[in-house]
Amino acid sequence: PTRLFNKLSPIIYCMNRYFIPTFIFLAAGLFSQDVLWPTRVSKLYSSNFGENRDDHFHMGLDIKTNGVIGQEILAVEDGFIHRMTSNYNGYGKALYLTTISGHEVVYGHLDSFTPIMDNVWRLQQAKRRSYRVDAHFSRREFQVKKGDVIAYSGNTGNSFAPHLHFEYRSGKSIPLNPLTNAFDLPDHVMPIPKKLALIPISQGSVVNASPLTQTIPIYRDNSGVYHFADTVSVFGEFAFAIQAVDKREGGNNVYQFHRAELLIDGKMKYELDYTRIPFKEGKFAGTVIQYDLKRQNLGEFQKLYRLEEHKKISIHTENDSGILQLLPGFHSVTINIFDAKGNKAVVRGMIVGTFPMTIDVKEIFRDRKVITLVLSPKRGGLPIRDAVVYNFTPYGFPDEKVQIIHAEQVKKDLHITLPLKSIRDRILQIIGINQLGGMVSPYHWSSMTPKLSVIDIRPNLKIANTERGLFFQVEMDQYVPAQASMKLANDNTFMSYPLEQIGPNTFLTERLSHHVVNDMKYVDVELSDKGQIRETRFHYQLTATGPGEESSIISNDRNCSIQTQPNTFYQTNVIWIDQVKEFVPVKDGFHLSPVYQLQPYDLMLKNKFRVWIQYERDLAAHTNLGIYYYDQKGGEWVYTPTENNQRKQILAAELSQMAAVTVIQDLDSPQIKNMFPANSARYQIQDVNEIKIVVDDPISGIESEEASFDLLFNDTPIFFAYQPVKKEISYPFNQPLTAGQHKIEFKVRDRMGNESAETIYFVVY
Repeated sequence: PTRLFNKLSPIIYCMNRYFIPTFIFLAAGLFSQDVLWPTRVSKLYSSNFGENRDDHFHMGLDIKTNGVIGQEILAVEDGFIHRMTSNYNGYGKALYLTTISGHEVVYGHLDSFTPIMDNVWRLQQAKRRSYRVDAHFSRREFQVKKGDVIAYSGNTGNSFAPHLHFEYRSGKSIPLNPLTNAFDLPDHVMPIPKKLALIPISQGSVVNASPLTQTIPIYRDNSGVYHFADTVSVFGEFAFAIQAVDKREGGNNVYQFHRAELLIDGKMKYELDYTRIPFKEGKFAGTVIQYDLKRQNLGEFQKLYRLEEHKKISIHTENDSGILQLLPGFHSVTINIFDAKGNKAVVRGMIVGTFPMTIDVKEIFRDRKVITLVLSPKRGGLPIRDAVVYNFTPYGFPDEKVQIIHAEQVKKDLHITLPLKSIRDRILQIIGINQLGGMVSPYHWSSMTPKLSVIDIRPNLKIANTERGLFFQVEMDQYVPAQASMKLANDNTFMSYPLEQIGPNTFLTERLSHHVVNDMKYVDVELSDKGQIRETRFHYQLTATGPGEESSIISNDRNCSIQTQPNTFYQTNVIWIDQVKEFVPVKDGFHLSPVYQLQPYDLMLKNKFRVWIQYERDLAAHTNLGIYYYDQKGGEWVYTPTENNQRKQILAAELSQMAAVTVIQDLDSPQIKNMFPANSARYQIQDVNEIKIVVDDPISGIESEEASFDLLFNDTPIFFAYQPVKKEISYPFNQPLTAGQHKIEFKVRDRMGNESAETIYFVVY
């Protein structure tokens, strides 16, 4: 850069006359100054610091620019511009400012720089023969004062709308929360808690008598305090996660809160604090959210705990893991959520530590209007003091909560009287509440006479992997009285496991060790009732694997396989492949294989793994075959770079998440949807100040790299911008065109090498 600037010495000399002297930087760190807001547009932003993007955190503020480009961007402190970059992805065009207070400030997604910096940028492009620039400057070259215009806002790089991405970093380039380290913006709106999740952690743990994760609603009282909808009962190790957002007056956006505290019986157990996040910790962002709930479209819950295999990072301020195990009895829970201004939302509730119980239910009275049932403690022995009753249709759908007309405690039993109409063609799910307030395992009762027996039922088997174990779930398509058990078998041996009825038509194993699937070939499900037995065999290829291990698994049709690496997983788990019958249709390209769901789809991975799909021999001579995965967030099939071994008819690729995959062939060329100037058009000179080209490729897509494009103007290559979200090529002319005819030659290639080209001639006068 120094050699370039020597050529610009008169410009730099004139510029330095108006900027602060160099010696002032010798005092950097000895004092600080107020930080100026970087635009004059408004003090509104759409995203704030710490928002979770699965594979990274958002490291700054996305400041609104009224939806337009070209707004003035200001130096927030005295300092000097030490770096300039431009790229098709990431921050697009960006400036980096070192401030007199010793901080680093980043301005991203810019449209243009000031004229002097724009000249420097173009010289850097010419030197590198590329749109991509990454130039560094000394403190003597581009000094600025607080309030100076240094650039203009834009929509370059990986940006979804015009805005300014603003970062405030330490002198060591560690991102800091601008709302607590730089700005003091007015805010009187407290964060909004929405839901809680309670996660059983260890084997045998239950929340509300269930070993599965439970989400519970919370409500706000007249004083503004939030409360659990009911007392929660727990046994064993468990943890909390919270769904909560921050708000500001005058806007509809929702934001990441600044800090959260978990207190049990008044004692701090866990804290999240979004004040600073080093870039190297961004890859752990997925471990901070309850990833399984997010993948199941149940919302984004932030963990108020940390598993031992997940790295402690800067936002974790407590040494305690947040994993709880409570003594029997009642315990108070307080969750405080703060925004950057210190506004606080409070969530309060009660948890009762209890132990697993079961009940027995018998009918003792019935007339034309009511029925009375007696609930007796079976395992656990504590008196039953209350109950909650729901009824279900024969097909397993919940119908309504049943009103208990009368309840009376008789010794340890509870007698409940219900409307007779609530049991007609229905199955009751009865959940007892013991003397401590703990929930009892649900009991299912019905007086129906089913038309079918267990012999007629075709069960369905589902497998759920969790971070601490494995569940097998059996579902019947119609209710019949039944006992259920399961065998994990190979050709010589088997292990049998009981299933507990958790719904009228649903049975669940306890949490099993991942390693129970070792040497397993089949899952045999047995339904029995009154001497009748039906056994159904399911063929599953399951493999237990974890950190430090290389493992592989193959689909039942033997055409899809995955191989994990020693660093693919954070913890031990089970992998398998489901062949999917119902999937989102492939709208573009030629769909050439079944769809395979790689499992477990809802587990956060630490690193990538390999996937192979074998295609039909008839396709061996075909080109442009690729592996595509279904992007749940974007709702589309996305190409992933694929190796094709045509001799073996095998495609191979790497993925960073367990997704649905399939083979698609892309023979279609990219689309050149619009060009300006247009072919054979005539313009006045002042009307042509840029080239704009809109492209698209709905199948394999267009890589955001210069190698994807060729653009010549009057036979000379030019260094153009590409906006990957808008799929738009742009090149501004830095001076008016000469009168006469001009030529534009353009080529675009998709990820499969399909190419489109267009040559246009236009005249300016």
